[in-house]
Amino acid sequence: MNIIYTNHLLSYIKRHLLTSAPFLTPFKLFNAAIAVVEMKLGMLGCKSRPITYRIDPCTACNIRCPGCGAHQEKTKRKRLLSLSDFQTIIDKIKRFSIRAALYDSGEPLLNKNIYKMIGYASEQGMATSISTNFTLFEPDKHLDALMASRLTTLQPDLDGITQETYGKYRIGGSVETVKTGIEAVVKRKKETGKKYPIVEPQMIMFEHVMPEKEEIENYLKQVGVDKFTWKLDDWGFNPAKIKVARKKKISNRCIWLYLTMIIRPDGNVYPCCGKGLNRFSYGNILEESLDEIWNNKYYQFSRKLFTPGSDLEFDPEMENLPCHNCKLFKKARVMKPNPAISN
Repeated sequence: MNIIYTNHLLSYIKRHLLTSAPFLTPFKLFNAAIAVVEMKLGMLGCKSRPITYRIDPCTACNIRCPGCGAHQEKTKRKRLLSLSDFQTIIDKIKRFSIRAALYDSGEPLLNKNIYKMIGYASEQGMATSISTNFTLFEPDKHLDALMASRLTTLQPDLDGITQETYGKYRIGGSVETVKTGIEAVVKRKKETGKKYPIVEPQMIMFEHVMPEKEEIENYLKQVGVDKFTWKLDDWGFNPAKIKVARKKKISNRCIWLYLTMIIRPDGNVYPCCGKGLNRFSYGNILEESLDEIWNNKYYQFSRKLFTPGSDLEFDPEMENLPCHNCKLFKKARVMKPNPAISN
């Protein structure tokens, strides 16, 4: 079973970099090598720049998955990325970016410019991917645009083969719409002989989905998708009670702080894809340069938390950094409590 192990360096390389190999340049490969070395050494200021970027085209969603707050969370921040802002972001990162993932907290197909965005990133020489519930995809309207965009990897969610099973988590979505879309893309690929997009359906290992596991896999093999992936239930909805051999972490050091950058529609930058639309921002890529953000005081303080040393002195400006509450990586030290409160 092909299972994604999030936050592991080897899984990160396998999932993001191997399929992006055709888009590598000597400079990007060198930058990636430096980034991994700097992560291993625990550098605070990095000469490398992020090698993959997650750019969220839309923070809203059209269905109501229980483990996601995109459909109900309120925010005053911009929720839809404009094409011009997207192009500005790509122009700032294209020298270093191996891959641009156009999704994060919402449904990317809600953005009417999504295929133009993918096309622009492709033109700038980087691999692209979208993870989507795929319920908004209409082959008659969107298939030509999808193929023309030269999307590298398409990852539609298929958490069930029947509507009853699928609808328990993907509330408001139609499994038949998803299957029809997958079949249409695979058929067009076969007709045209095109390699891309790599069609990689994803399924979450929910307890209610596992009885249909064999049927789902047989269906996908019959359709002829390139590959399919199972994801562990990290959402706590109803994880399957099965034993899975988890891969050992390569390092306790956070890979996100060295390899990846998350960008929301308003240009705000975040260190990882944690939940919440109103999180503490590390900068704004539309207003600042990549160099200014990547080694600013917030990034360097966060990297310190995963680097051995004495506990850090309390700094009120750093109090809201999301890394303080991180449970995915083992912190080497913490920030001391506020002396005004402790006394």
